[in-house]
Amino acid sequence: MKIILVGAGSIGGTTATMMKEKGYDVEIVEANAQRAEKIRTEGITLTGALGEHNQIFTVYNDIDELTELYDVCIIATKYFALSAVAQKMIPHVRHEGLFVNMQNGICTGILADAVGSDKAVGCMIGFGATMLPNGDVNVTSSGELKIGRVNGVVDDKVKELAEIYCALLPTKAVDNIDAQLFSKLIINSCINSIAALTGQTVGVMLSEERAKDIFLEIAREATRLSKKMGLKVPPYAKVLNYNLLMISNAAWFNKIAKLLVTIVGKRFGDVRPSTLQSLDRGEITEIDIFNGYIAKKGDEYGVPTPVNHQITEFIHKIERGEEVSSMENLKRIEL
Repeated sequence: MKIILVGAGSIGGTTATMMKEKGYDVEIVEANAQRAEKIRTEGITLTGALGEHNQIFTVYNDIDELTELYDVCIIATKYFALSAVAQKMIPHVRHEGLFVNMQNGICTGILADAVGSDKAVGCMIGFGATMLPNGDVNVTSSGELKIGRVNGVVDDKVKELAEIYCALLPTKAVDNIDAQLFSKLIINSCINSIAALTGQTVGVMLSEERAKDIFLEIAREATRLSKKMGLKVPPYAKVLNYNLLMISNAAWFNKIAKLLVTIVGKRFGDVRPSTLQSLDRGEITEIDIFNGYIAKKGDEYGVPTPVNHQITEFIHKIERGEEVSSMENLKRIEL
């Protein structure tokens, strides 16, 4: 099976490296000329949770340079480039081939609109990774992956793809990929938005009680929305069962819930989530597919999501330079 991966950042680079190390035929399209040359000559070097690895690849700077047909196209670009990349890749993927999107948030609809729901496969990313200043990748956490066709069909091709992804982490083919993605969306929306608001690592920001309150309210709003959307959202990493947050909003129950949030803070203590990394680099963040997605869908389904609305607007102000990240911002979010 011949694989082409577009976008060799921290997530894409990790995926390509682990797959190639296991013997799979993987090539890369990387638009950043400097990074492309490094991958071509020195390879992608991984450190961290998956150990140390290095692989050198055949790298193209542009999709127009491709001359072969591929069985699988993995797109690991930013979400706002997904549609254009997918459409441009169609002539380079076999008629029976598959497209996989590896973005945080729920972008399966974007991919399906571009290539068709029968060819579109979503991936729930169960690991974290950061690009280091020297271009290497540090894998900050590991877990499991879920992949599934947008149309819900689990056939031999998807199962074979799941086996390939097992080169990276344990992977399961599922028939409810959007529900799986929503589970990851909730934790991403909690951690990424609060990190961007405060400018702090997960451990520092979640040491504040106010941050824990915001974390829980983001998750509650999202969980109410998922129920209205008819999604049976599973626990994330088999531990974070969001449905338990619906049991009570009493002070005694919130104390118990905050203990779980504290554990999250300790587990990911030194991590600077992707949204904060984007702000660090002066880039547009992914807030619109995190809290912005929850806010937009909340409006669509008639589910109040005031905290997610506030946070989305606030992060956009930080992007525009109208506000700055600070722990003081926690007090400015109304609960």
